[in-house]
Amino acid sequence: MILKGSQRAGANALAHHLLNVEENEHVHIHELRGFVSDTLLGAFNEIYAVSQGTQCRQFMFSVILNPPEHENAPIEYFEAVRDRIEREFGLIGQNRALVFHEKKGRRHAHCVWSRIDGDEMKAINLPHFKLRLKTISREVYIQYGWDMPRGLQNANERDPLNYSQIEHSQAKRSKRDTKQLKHIFQSCWVSSDSQKAFANALLEHGLNLAKGDRRGLVAVDSNGEVYSISRWAGVKVKDVRAKFGMDDNLPSVDEVRRKLTAYQPTETEHARIEVGALFQLRQEELEIKRTAMVTGHRDAREALKTNHEKRRISEIKACFEKLPKGLKAAWFKLSSQYSELIIANEAEMQNSNARDRKELQSLIESQLHERQKLENEFRALRHENHTENYDPNQPLHIPDETQKLFTAKQIRKTPERILQIITDKEEFFSRNDIVRALANYITDPLALGPAADLVLKSDDLVKIESGKKTVFTTRKLQDLTSSMLNNARKMASQGSFGVSSQHVRIAIRIQNTELKKRHGASLSDEQVKAIKHILEPAQMSNVVGLAGSGKSMMLSAANEAWIRQGYRVRGAALSGKAADGLQEASGIESRTLASLELSWKNGFNLLNSNDVLVIDEAGMIGTKQLSRFIEEAKLRGAKLVLVGDPEQLQPINAGMPFREIKNNINHADLTEIRRQKEQWQRQASLDFARGRTDQALQTYTDHGAIQTSSNTSEAISKLVTDYMIDLELRGADCSRLALAYRRKDVHVINQGIRMARKSGGELTDEKLFKTKHGPRAFSAGDRILFTKNDHELGVRNGLQGVVENITDNKITVRFDSDGSSEQCRLTFSPKYYNAIDHGYATTIHKSQGTTVDRTFVLGSRQMDRHLTYVAMSRHRESVRLYADSSSPLKMANEASLSHKRAR
Repeated sequence: MILKGSQRAGANALAHHLLNVEENEHVHIHELRGFVSDTLLGAFNEIYAVSQGTQCRQFMFSVILNPPEHENAPIEYFEAVRDRIEREFGLIGQNRALVFHEKKGRRHAHCVWSRIDGDEMKAINLPHFKLRLKTISREVYIQYGWDMPRGLQNANERDPLNYSQIEHSQAKRSKRDTKQLKHIFQSCWVSSDSQKAFANALLEHGLNLAKGDRRGLVAVDSNGEVYSISRWAGVKVKDVRAKFGMDDNLPSVDEVRRKLTAYQPTETEHARIEVGALFQLRQEELEIKRTAMVTGHRDAREALKTNHEKRRISEIKACFEKLPKGLKAAWFKLSSQYSELIIANEAEMQNSNARDRKELQSLIESQLHERQKLENEFRALRHENHTENYDPNQPLHIPDETQKLFTAKQIRKTPERILQIITDKEEFFSRNDIVRALANYITDPLALGPAADLVLKSDDLVKIESGKKTVFTTRKLQDLTSSMLNNARKMASQGSFGVSSQHVRIAIRIQNTELKKRHGASLSDEQVKAIKHILEPAQMSNVVGLAGSGKSMMLSAANEAWIRQGYRVRGAALSGKAADGLQEASGIESRTLASLELSWKNGFNLLNSNDVLVIDEAGMIGTKQLSRFIEEAKLRGAKLVLVGDPEQLQPINAGMPFREIKNNINHADLTEIRRQKEQWQRQASLDFARGRTDQALQTYTDHGAIQTSSNTSEAISKLVTDYMIDLELRGADCSRLALAYRRKDVHVINQGIRMARKSGGELTDEKLFKTKHGPRAFSAGDRILFTKNDHELGVRNGLQGVVENITDNKITVRFDSDGSSEQCRLTFSPKYYNAIDHGYATTIHKSQGTTVDRTFVLGSRQMDRHLTYVAMSRHRESVRLYADSSSPLKMANEASLSHKRAR
């Protein structure tokens, strides 16, 4: 670990610095040795008091112990390094304090010794302590097998972006990233060969070159903050003068500040300012999340500390009770048995202390891991803000993925960690999957085999024989699935949530009346059967409904019956759009699963025995999340209704729990497809649902609904042309949507349709906005897609509409009608909500739960049977599939294979 030491005075200042919970997320005083006081401030004042009897002015020796960023060093490592410093510097027996700090998912320690020798009343001399600490630091890196920083190996190779405390404080004051700011100054310095070029380079980053008060060059940002060029560029003042000289025409700092105050930004600069404001808003959202996480972590540690103290008291009492009393005690003392009991009790207490320390370390490591994941979100946001540029060509911007869960060094050291990475997304995997995952971290092909063998020996790994193929899962996932199914079986076999037959009849009659009025139809026999199934007394009910089979109408009738019976009905879904769809179609007040869990965690909206919770699109939920909802409903005595189709989009996270529940627990089926108008299309949708993808694709081929092209670009061109022809023939009142698997293809389709509409004079007076996905131009008449939930605005991820008007940098949107006569509108500023994109096309994943009149699907070789099923079943009237010549065949083959794997 990196060791930085200093001889210092200022007992009060140091104590307050080490106890600062504003700068640090966690502060823990691990040790106070040799002091009368049990507080850090009191301890340091004791050192100060003793020093007054000497001539020493720097009476403390403070060392920072900082391990590598991706290594969670246990407390024993810190203690070992502390003891080594103590031996090397002749500080054995000196009063000392050890304080741990945590922030941004990293932990470091401060160790402070008294330099005053109490016997001699002299300060202990610490010659060359910086060099000696550097030597110890190198040896510690070697001892623990950590990657040694190049700057520690050779001072000339020190990272130029390393910064001092002064630089960090200034960057924090300016709300800038310190390393990014240093990189700006250093890159401008290296790339400039004249003062004019340097000034222009700085200006691109919002920094103005000026004369400093001491004849040096400085930079001034838009807030008037002054930066020393020599300090931030990492060069000497004389080097700055030698390279650029000193131009008397340069403005002073005050002149630059006055100029900035009077300056009126251009439209482009306004956009940049707006992007900066949006970045600030998003950073503040993450900061709120960070504050909540830190508070929760502190509470958890305090609770663990309280439990340890209670357990320690009971264990001490138990140890005392083992000691004999009276004459028996006297005999034990004479026969040496008493001392043996004392030794045994001491050993037991030592083991208890070791256990408590291990539990605390485990909790800290878990919290550090959680905090590191959040810090990755901060990094991704900073990276996104740094790389975005105001570009009128509207490029697609997809932020880089967040940092990996483990580093290559950590995987090489403990290959079993790869199981955590694999099982985050996959429930079952093969040895090849393990090797492929390891190959992302281990580049040496000779080391891959042994690493995979180590993983295969893990105690958490479970081997499953599946015919000729061997697959694996983990014991944790297996136990979780088993527990979830046991809970589901118990809930499905018991309960008191019955609804009177009168309420059931009334609810069905109301729904039939509404259906007849709007569509001239009525509930089918299987819909009625499904309604009666979920209105039975059981605490858990499940409905498996194919795409377009009328699940929403069934739930609307059930909701009416539940309300009449006096139950409180609540709905939830994985995505915001699906939750909105459930609420609009069935009348059940709904929200996302994530928001519901968060409210439960904070003690709000808890379920009770009078609640019915309906979860839609249950087939998209992973095992861990669904098991938590089943457990919560069981614990609170609430009824849980799962509705979905395990054959549509599969869970992003590991497991297929709804499929397991369908295969093991009684459920109602909805197989009569009602969405498509044509009988042959309904049969094709049924074929897709049953895994007969090649047969379904052949049906659409026979009806001329599949167009093949020589390449993807040609396929997109045909799709855009047909979309525009359909728009001209049927008008905007007919709903239509283009679908693609990749976001890149979605972006190209959106831009193609917009360009065609602009060429036809349909879109005029467009306005360019900076959005989360890159610069986007919008005009009145444009289709718009919202890509993030916002409760204040009342929008959900996946919500679509049409731009009605753009004035004063505000957009007015008319949302797509849900079939009612009412059409909602919203006026918002992209300055404060920028998660928008064009809405002519979207990904297949975003389309599940959507129904439109006509769809245009771009085929892809990555589409398995589940994706194909969803894409080809969103329409009422027609769907057309566009692909290169090999895609339909590839899709059918992939679908066939995935169907066999699912079975």
